[in-house]
Amino acid sequence: MTQNDIPAKKTIRKWPIIVLAVFLLSGGAAWYFYNYYLADNRWKPLLQAKLKELVLKSTDSLYHIEYSDFDLNITSGDAVLSDFKLVPDSVIYKKLVALKKAPDNLFILSVKKLSVKNVGARKAYKEKILNISSIFIDNPDLTIINQRYSFNDTVKVGQPKTPYQLIKNIFKQLRIDSISLKDISVNYINKSNAITKQTALKHLDINISNVVIDSLSALDSSRFYYTKGIEVILHNYKIATPDSLYKAELGQIYFSTAKRGIVLDNVSFLPRYSRAGFYRKTGTSGDIFTLKFKKIAINDIDLQRFLRDQKLYAGTMDISNSSVQIYSNNAFNGKKSIKIGHDPQQSLQRVALDMRLKRLNIAHTDIIYSETDATTLQTGIITFNNTNGYFLNVTNDADIKKINPFMTARINTHFMNVAPLQVNFKFNLNAKNGAFNYSGTLGKFDGRILDKLVKPLAMVHVRSADVERLTFNVDANNYNGKGHLEFYYKNLNVELLKKVDGKTELQTQGLISKLANTLILKSDNPDKKGNLRPGPIDLQREPTVSFFSFLYKGLLDGLKPSVGFDKKTEGKVNKVVAKVSTLVDKFNQFKENRRLKKEERQKQRQAKKDAKAQNKENGIN
Repeated sequence: MTQNDIPAKKTIRKWPIIVLAVFLLSGGAAWYFYNYYLADNRWKPLLQAKLKELVLKSTDSLYHIEYSDFDLNITSGDAVLSDFKLVPDSVIYKKLVALKKAPDNLFILSVKKLSVKNVGARKAYKEKILNISSIFIDNPDLTIINQRYSFNDTVKVGQPKTPYQLIKNIFKQLRIDSISLKDISVNYINKSNAITKQTALKHLDINISNVVIDSLSALDSSRFYYTKGIEVILHNYKIATPDSLYKAELGQIYFSTAKRGIVLDNVSFLPRYSRAGFYRKTGTSGDIFTLKFKKIAINDIDLQRFLRDQKLYAGTMDISNSSVQIYSNNAFNGKKSIKIGHDPQQSLQRVALDMRLKRLNIAHTDIIYSETDATTLQTGIITFNNTNGYFLNVTNDADIKKINPFMTARINTHFMNVAPLQVNFKFNLNAKNGAFNYSGTLGKFDGRILDKLVKPLAMVHVRSADVERLTFNVDANNYNGKGHLEFYYKNLNVELLKKVDGKTELQTQGLISKLANTLILKSDNPDKKGNLRPGPIDLQREPTVSFFSFLYKGLLDGLKPSVGFDKKTEGKVNKVVAKVSTLVDKFNQFKENRRLKKEERQKQRQAKKDAKAQNKENGIN
């Protein structure tokens, strides 16, 4: 749903009251007039007339009601309203538009069956106090037609009537223990823009508990819209993103005003196209996200702030049992997408809804980042398994950022599922250049596991490496990263690779690899004398490099000098490699030419032998 699909503020508050009031007026007035006219059996036509009159008055003649039957049982106190409809009058609506008094929203409501249980009819009649045990509304279908008018933004048209103002001429108090709406369908039609947009919700359940409407209940701070609690449950919700690149699917959404929380079960955010189709659709390179969450829960929501200011202030968000996959294709031949200004903390600032989460908790989450290299055309993979941790001060709210402009995070995970990794982040939410810091420690592991990453992306095969630990601290932003790392390892031995045209697999560079291991790379750090080679980091960020790619490339920039391959050495090595590669290529070409000549001579000798044998067979000397 886009921003244009969101109703005006006052509309969001008004329509539930109107719909609820209609139900309450219908049920309450039915009992009142039933008792009044029961003796002479004239109640049914009079009831119908009075109900219609009440709805017309309460909605300024804009709506009328229809229903097929209203069955009442005075003994049990039960009632059933069948095939109920709330219908707007188009003629009245046009008149209201002309008078600049029309609301922004029109409602069309139909209900298959409305059941009322255990109504206190006698008390309602004698004392004007209506008590109802329960109301059950089966399969309501609500259509909301939104047409925003400028006069509603500039002209004060008065406050909508409260539920008590709607009923006070009939009842002093109305109390309902529970209201249950089952399998609701909501169709929202936005006609406020040049192109009409439509959003539908199906399989929605609403449960309302302990409704009290009287002269004082609106002042009760423990109540939410005259209730002790409202529960909303939405099943099997699906929607495409506005750009149609992704689809969002939710198994269930549960919201409770009493618990002040919302729970999302089985959430997925999936690309609608294959990787190749995705890039064809966008025409640019970029990250493709595949997200799956078993459960997302938001707790301690400030409901009054949300309703009053449309700001989401909450205590915690819990995300558990999740899978996050991010794919980037640097080999894409189309336009490269610019990543400047699109880091996670900067994307948060562009969220339309002002929000603040005190704490975001992550539990049992697997993160996989994969990248296809433009040179090798192969895909490197880095994984963070069983990730746990938290973020503090997750916000885009200007007032909160004035007090505390930093979002911090502490993450514990398993790098490539073999080594413990602890990472800390500190994001400056006010920094225009996206400034942040990341630091951490990586534990002991077999360095050969790095092949999954460095072989496709750096054309290096790790033959052996006993990694003891890695510590790092980097200050970064949209344009560069500076810091240092300390890399402790033993028994480093690598093989350099190259891409050869016409061959899928990377080819080894045997001689150059031997030179590198013998003359350049250091097998141990610290060395035998105990001297530790530092790993300074000073990396310029390419505008097309994504946030996650920049993180590991920053560390790679510090790893090179740690293994003896600093920038000065790298320049010399590249020249030597070029010369050696040329010599090796010439030598290989010489060997290939010799082989071809040898094969040609062998073919010529064999041809002579075959000719001599043929002549001998034919008796020719």
